[in-house]
Amino acid sequence: MLFVAALMSACVDMSLYENQNGDEIEQKIPNSFDFSTVQKIKLSVDYSAFNTHGPVFFGVYTENPIITVEDAPDDQWDENVSPIYEDYTEADGKFSEIVELPTYAQHLYIATGNFFTGMLVMEADVQNGAISVVAENSYTASSRGITRATGPGESTDDISKLNLTNTVDEKGKITDEKLYNDWKNWLGTWNSATGRPDYLLDKSSTDSKLFFSEEELEGLYSAVGITFVSGSSMNNEYCSYPDLLLEKDSEVTFTLLGGSTCWNSSLGYYYYTDDNKPTKFTDIHIVMVFPNTQDGEWANAKNRNLRSYRNNIGTKRGDAVQLIYYPNIANNDKEGATKVFPKGTRIGFVLKTQAWSMQGKDYSLDIGAFSGQKLHNLWCATTDGLSYGVKLPSDDGKIPDLKGESRGAKFSYKADNGEKYTLVSFEDALSDQDFDDIIFALKPVEVFAPIPEIEYRKTSTTDVYAYEDLWPSKGDYDLNDAIVSAKHEREFNEKGKIVKETFYLTTYQNYVELTSGLALTLNTQAKTKSIAMKKIVRGATEAEDTTFTKEGNVYYLTDNFKGELGTTYILEITYSSALSSSSKMASIQPFIYRSEGDFNWEVHIPMEKPTAKMNTSYFGTQDDRSDPDKNLYFVRSGSYPFAFHLKGANISAFEETILKRENESRRIDELFPDFLEWSKSGGTTKQNWYIK
Repeated sequence: MLFVAALMSACVDMSLYENQNGDEIEQKIPNSFDFSTVQKIKLSVDYSAFNTHGPVFFGVYTENPIITVEDAPDDQWDENVSPIYEDYTEADGKFSEIVELPTYAQHLYIATGNFFTGMLVMEADVQNGAISVVAENSYTASSRGITRATGPGESTDDISKLNLTNTVDEKGKITDEKLYNDWKNWLGTWNSATGRPDYLLDKSSTDSKLFFSEEELEGLYSAVGITFVSGSSMNNEYCSYPDLLLEKDSEVTFTLLGGSTCWNSSLGYYYYTDDNKPTKFTDIHIVMVFPNTQDGEWANAKNRNLRSYRNNIGTKRGDAVQLIYYPNIANNDKEGATKVFPKGTRIGFVLKTQAWSMQGKDYSLDIGAFSGQKLHNLWCATTDGLSYGVKLPSDDGKIPDLKGESRGAKFSYKADNGEKYTLVSFEDALSDQDFDDIIFALKPVEVFAPIPEIEYRKTSTTDVYAYEDLWPSKGDYDLNDAIVSAKHEREFNEKGKIVKETFYLTTYQNYVELTSGLALTLNTQAKTKSIAMKKIVRGATEAEDTTFTKEGNVYYLTDNFKGELGTTYILEITYSSALSSSSKMASIQPFIYRSEGDFNWEVHIPMEKPTAKMNTSYFGTQDDRSDPDKNLYFVRSGSYPFAFHLKGANISAFEETILKRENESRRIDELFPDFLEWSKSGGTTKQNWYIK
């Protein structure tokens, strides 16, 4: 009786509540609506029309996340639009799974920035619990009018037409201002019409350790598809890492993996040692690798037509070039040239944007915001301090002032055989920072000093849980007595499969007198290697290891919710092997509880079965209408639940409503006017009532 009295004393002005809602309070029939904001749908996505070389990362949105920017050559991601679900397809580019989405998600946008598809968005409605989209690839090279050459072309080594060293003025004319030393054309000649080198590596007569097998190339292409998302920023660690360092004397070859740009740029290499590191543009001596880096595979959702000089294509994916070491290059002398680079040598690269187009009389030097001065005054180097980019007074911010910083990312990819492959990629001039404008790999393996390994993608979704702590008594139904923000993070491997899941639960609460605890039931379907328990106390930034009381698959995170507000409780699940499909993901069922000797008082979301420790004598008492024999749990009459789970919600959405102290005791529908219509309709209308 004392416990019931305590519950009733915490309830505010019940006579007022009864006067306003007497018709509902008189009802004895339990509300059969489960107040769920979750729908399970069969999601099918198909990118198989593209040769994606492996899994495709995609996101599901309720708004179009890709926007077209006037006068920009590429579409961009809308930073204000977040996905409600993200995943990878299978290696064949197809995905078909039952997924959980918010019920308000009825018209969906499925978008990808995969390197091999380009930025691509498809949309469809959920119908009969399913949605299916198939990407079409009608933009082949022939359909775009792309040719490998304009005329037969002749062999040439004339690099003077490419303007690799001098700036240009606002009209695109070459000035006398020389920034870099003259590039060297010492590797050989190229086709004058296309820029395709005559010195490409002949694999039939080359040591196999210097070129990639078809199997290795497929692995590299797959790594590229997994790593790069057009329009998404590259990991800063890769971009700021020093140039490649040889740990032993070795030959070095360079293999093109592709590019995602409409520009026709030139690429060269240079080298130095740490005791003679270049600090200014004229300290480096650049040797031409590719006069025209365009591979003709650029796929852009906005404009599939290549904005390049006469549509010329100078490279193919998989093209390889052997680099040569010239010990006397600083003296403009080829003497002593050798295929072997000495141990301790660092190799850097420079991308001169739109250099190949400088020889074209019919090339437009003003593409909207991209004036000729900008296009042809951009040198992107992998070494800090050696990049140059002009900054115009009229600049709109789309092309940044490079300020010398590195424009090359360096990272490694670990193959199934355990070998690590060295990759380099460039960001040419745009501010998207995705560093996929040209990507290449180097051989042999295991000759370069270690560089960061690819950090595979992590995705997360957020939910909010709210509980009334007066159950089974009538409550004030402000649903702010105990609020939990839940984040579910998934970590993928190089195959696009989940290898780790982490659940973060953070406590929020308005003013209450009762002390409850927070617990959860963890549901796993696959064999786990470990489940780490951690927490971040309020005000801290780092997680600390901890131990939660555990009974079976129930974890008791804290017995004092109120006393540990702002604490984040963490369960970190590492699997013995990657999950075969996303349907094998873990799930959680948070609830609040109070210990009563051998049993617990518990409050779960409607229809959720309690734990084995639940004191079931509460069911059917006071305002509760639970009937375990009919699988009815934590339900009552009327339109207000004792708890709810808001799928896809972020806690920030409630900072000005149920989390504000002055809104204590205000019913949920006073703060969210669409709540009652949603509740009374059984969830068929106003499904986005909590999204503001």
